[in-house]
Amino acid sequence: MTSVQDSLPTSLRSWRDIEPMCDPQWSQPWEALRPIFKTAGYELYRARGLGKLSTPDTETSPAVDSFGLFGDRSNFQSQLIPFAQVFAARDSLNRDVVIKVVSKGKEGENERQILQLLNSEPLRSHPANTIVPVLEFIDYEDFCFAVMPFCNGSDDFPFLNASECLDFAEQVLKALSFLHEHRIAHLDISSENVMVNHHGTLPEAVIFEDGKIYRICPVPEWRSTFSVRYRLMDFGYSVHFKEDTPLSMCTILPFPQGREHRAPETLGKTAYNPFAADVYQTARVFYGLFSDVANSVPDLLKLLQDMSSYNPSRRITATMALARLRAVCSTIPVDMLQEEQEREILSFPDIPRSNLIMFRDIVETGNCALACQFAWGLLKAWVRNIVGAKGERV
Repeated sequence: MTSVQDSLPTSLRSWRDIEPMCDPQWSQPWEALRPIFKTAGYELYRARGLGKLSTPDTETSPAVDSFGLFGDRSNFQSQLIPFAQVFAARDSLNRDVVIKVVSKGKEGENERQILQLLNSEPLRSHPANTIVPVLEFIDYEDFCFAVMPFCNGSDDFPFLNASECLDFAEQVLKALSFLHEHRIAHLDISSENVMVNHHGTLPEAVIFEDGKIYRICPVPEWRSTFSVRYRLMDFGYSVHFKEDTPLSMCTILPFPQGREHRAPETLGKTAYNPFAADVYQTARVFYGLFSDVANSVPDLLKLLQDMSSYNPSRRITATMALARLRAVCSTIPVDMLQEEQEREILSFPDIPRSNLIMFRDIVETGNCALACQFAWGLLKAWVRNIVGAKGERV
């Protein structure tokens, strides 16, 4: 008979590399652990097949009192998209939770230690600590699992106006500033890693009819119906330094994993400042969400430019960015803030800036090859414009 231990991946990396959309056996490690979690008071959801959403065994709606989360759960069926490292469960009080495998021995200990730090006093009770809280840690053999409330994602429903977008930006910067103050760099800022204090039925934004999808117009209100609080999660790539270490002195070596909007220096081979990289990546997320607003408000665009300079040493800190964002938001006309327009992050366009500033920043980093390549590209574009202008006159 196969033991539970024999059914588990041999490393955290091999667990992370399981592809739920391709591997019909992706949930096997969790099924092996089902009795372990049941003993701890958690009934795991059931994986319903390749690529299908996991659901509870029971049709009973989750408890109304669920960790202080907002949301109508009176006639609600919980579902979770398949993730290799995360599985959903229902606790003994009928509340939905998610369980993440965080570490195996030394592998993943950074995330485990950071989560333990943020969930211990005095940081746990700090008003600026807006991470998804860990309800408890469960150890099995040399694996460590973190149990957290099941929350809706920040991108589960579109943003309906600029005010909602900028509130999201302010709360994310506040959370990032808190982490950086305690010398924790997140290194994976993206909308997928920002949850919201809600778990329940969402308004319908689309309807399905005759095999086609139709958007409901106007889109129903959602964020304005409760006191929205955004919470950061997933510290799998995060790093932690001693709190008395100056931010400018903190460096790490690049690692191969990362998102498309990560800072350019993270793609190199030399050590870089993870806090400056956090600020860059956050700016790209914001511009992807509300580029139209930034392009219409010069001070807001300048803020995002200062957060995303190619030269990391020129980037402002998260705390400075938060203060400037609040100042800029106070000057934006109310009608612009409240104008109805759906927004969601579909891409991460580069934040525009002058060619001269871009060239200066590249030169300052000492990347001579890229500086020459950039200058050559500008020269060719200038020549094409001159030739084109002469051709039009002829």
